[in-house]
Amino acid sequence: MNGDMIGRVIKGRYKLIDERGRGSFATVYVVRDLGDNRIYALKVMHLELSGDGELLARFQREAHILLNLSDSHVVRIFDYGNDNNMHYIVMDYIDGQNLKYYMINQGPMDPLRAINYARQIAEGLDAAYKQGVVHRDIKPQNILINSKDIVKITDFGLARGRDTVTLTQSNVFMGTAYYISPEQAESGRSADSRSDLYSVATVLFEMLAGRPPYEGDTAVDIVIKHMNEKVPSICRLRPDLPMEMDTFMQKALAKSPANRFATPQDFIAALEKLIEVLPPKQDTGEPEKPIAPLPPPLIKEGRIVVISSGNIIPLKGDKMVVGRQDPTLGIYPEINLADKTVGRRHAYLRNQQGVYTVEDLNALNKTRLNGVTLTPHEERTLKDGDILRFGSVEVRFELR
Repeated sequence: MNGDMIGRVIKGRYKLIDERGRGSFATVYVVRDLGDNRIYALKVMHLELSGDGELLARFQREAHILLNLSDSHVVRIFDYGNDNNMHYIVMDYIDGQNLKYYMINQGPMDPLRAINYARQIAEGLDAAYKQGVVHRDIKPQNILINSKDIVKITDFGLARGRDTVTLTQSNVFMGTAYYISPEQAESGRSADSRSDLYSVATVLFEMLAGRPPYEGDTAVDIVIKHMNEKVPSICRLRPDLPMEMDTFMQKALAKSPANRFATPQDFIAALEKLIEVLPPKQDTGEPEKPIAPLPPPLIKEGRIVVISSGNIIPLKGDKMVVGRQDPTLGIYPEINLADKTVGRRHAYLRNQQGVYTVEDLNALNKTRLNGVTLTPHEERTLKDGDILRFGSVEVRFELR
């Protein structure tokens, strides 16, 4: 799946007009329904993976789970099927950005706004909880915020329902290290709604502090901290927060699920109590004005610096191929790294309104981000100062 898909019509009905995002085993496109002229999001499983029975079952499971979930905070599904071995799901098109976009571009949030988002996520999870569904991959990238500031949970690709057949041993470690609960890291099969709420708490922590509760050089380092380290004090990082916020985090991020909030409704009730103890906004003597839309974030320009030579390469364009030029084959990547260890089409660097990501294109010598080998075709968000390695060429990503 690549840019060549743009313009293609799926099932004689859905015309692909733009690529919205790419994951490890599926790509999401913006499509136009030629029947009613409406815009939708269409998720297509990577064609080369359609022969993998486990991944196909996971993709089909997502469609079935979403069909049974009806909530204003869960992305709706309208259609799903198979067109010439291309498995697809048609969903709501959300006019907005994911939560990670605002975290990167706007930094730590106002407490009331952060709690509001966390509450909406928990409300969506409450609908899932009532259907016996566990999401298992709650993270900022899977939380969409529409133009009306309403949260929509997406990507139920790792979800399990009460009737879900257990998959293979690869099911043990699922989720994202920064947001995964200790029990889910140890055994994905033991994850329940309390695991999802743990992930919501880590997202809330990051919204408030500008960083997740646990960080490390590798995914394993981070997971070990989730399992063993004390819950850090959010109030030390944000002295303007009431001490009740620390109490909330200690419970929400408890190592044992039995010590956490038992249900999404319990979690929501605790959030409501936090709102009551937030310090009031300073009274200016003027009548309160309606909340205005957030100003557009300051968008910085990205560049990479080749560490060995100091050569600076500005990142121009929405999608740039990192690779090695080969005139014989007519290959001219936007970012040419003249080294034999770099593949001709080694990786993508994308820019989505100031949010930069990297995606390995299954290169022979792999792509590494801060020393961690990337899974092919999985987008990873970049932050200022990250070190990328394409083959043996090491570069530093910078925002200026």
